Amino acid sequence: MRLLLWAIAVGLFGWCQAEPLKAVTTPMSPYQTLEHGEVSGSNTDWVRRLLTEAGVEAEFAMYPWARSYQLARSESNVLIYPIARTAMREAEFEWIGRIASFELAVLVKADNFLSLQSRLQHQQPLSLALARGHAAASLVQSLPEAELLDVFYTASTDEALQLLMNGRIDAVLENPLLLPELLKPYQLPGDAVQVLLPIPASRADVYLAASKGTRAAVVERLQQAWQRLYGEQQEMETGPPD
Repeated sequence: MRLLLWAIAVGLFGWCQAEPLKAVTTPMSPYQTLEHGEVSGSNTDWVRRLLTEAGVEAEFAMYPWARSYQLARSESNVLIYPIARTAMREAEFEWIGRIASFELAVLVKADNFLSLQSRLQHQQPLSLALARGHAAASLVQSLPEAELLDVFYTASTDEALQLLMNGRIDAVLENPLLLPELLKPYQLPGDAVQVLLPIPASRADVYLAASKGTRAAVVERLQQAWQRLYGEQQEMETGPPD
């Protein structure tokens, strides 16, 4: 009996002393924001609710997408959101549950739409800003116009949008339905940016995922909590990709 109690005590101590769980994300208003030093936003609220349901605690941190992605690929006990679930990433993470869905397009400033459309028609190149490590990089290469798109990689989608609004690049890759919210900081209406090229077959789901090596018990509790809260019939809202 003493041996059993000792084993239980050691197990509980090991659980308490285990490496803290970290939840990482990237800036994307209003879904992931930083308010008074605290990670917030609607996707963050979703993750916090799931953690509460699972009885799991995590420290939240916001980084450029490339850094968040690298942390989740290289360290254990890391949660990352939102992340597109692709065939190439399938074996790299433990997938907890869907957060939203998205569809992408090559977007340009409305003032430049006609001139950029003409440049493509005349086989002249355009500059396209894309967040480093973006799941849609391969989709860009599948476009008939791919050879005319000079891709410039940024640390985040927000940075890419800033370059577009400042006139430093011609186009960005983003979900058109997000434009009204994304353009609020610039005090511009959603139609100030328009779709130049749709991306066929770009619709995908974004998830909360855990890094490989994350404690199996934590992954299972989070997956079970997702089932209780949302289940397989969860209706996806349109959200941001990464």
